[in-house]
Amino acid sequence: MSDISKTTINLPKDLKKELKKMAIDEDTSLSGLIIKMIEEGMQSRNKTVISDED
Repeated sequence: MSDISKTTINLPKDLKKELKKMAIDEDTSLSGLIIKMIEEGMQSRNKTVISDED
């Protein structure tokens, strides 16, 4: 992973609570969970784009 820069996002309270629960279940931090979800989404998106080009 490259250097990390700090970004602040506003989340609805209910969503933040759910994400915190997920982070606890996965034994990670909230920011770690969000980064993981973004990375997985980007990988999935890249696979879809490549598949569409075939």
